[in-house]
Amino acid sequence: MAFELRALIGSRRALEKAAAGLPGSRLVELTESLALLPLSSAVEAALSPADRAPALDGLRLGAKTAQLAKDASAAGPVAYVEADYSHGRDFQGAVLWSGGKMGAPRADRNPWDPREPAMVERPVNAALRALGVDRQDFDDEWDAVALARHATTDAWAR
Repeated sequence: MAFELRALIGSRRALEKAAAGLPGSRLVELTESLALLPLSSAVEAALSPADRAPALDGLRLGAKTAQLAKDASAAGPVAYVEADYSHGRDFQGAVLWSGGKMGAPRADRNPWDPREPAMVERPVNAALRALGVDRQDFDDEWDAVALARHATTDAWAR
């Protein structure tokens, strides 16, 4: 089962300005208070070639994307989230900005197995909790906001 996601997640208010300046961008509602800005092929094309990925614990987070998140976080916390369960790579990572300050990046390279109980300490779940997601009756925060509803970042942008 292949899956990949690269996105910014935060309040709609925090992400609207970032999305407004990006050709091909689209905000997707996750909850009443959270939206997702997929870093689709079109958005990546608008950010490159200047968006080269720095070494942040294996995250494919480029400088321009980090600046977008930093600027957006003036209106509320914003997380960069990444997951890749394809091409022999099991990887999940996240970093959170609040008030323009970046927190410590977190990465997890443990293989994901859907038969195992939810790993609530995975980086994306931790970022979602920091953004106020309550998992309620779901296995974890990832499921509470239905991040698995699309298998690719580009599918989120349609």
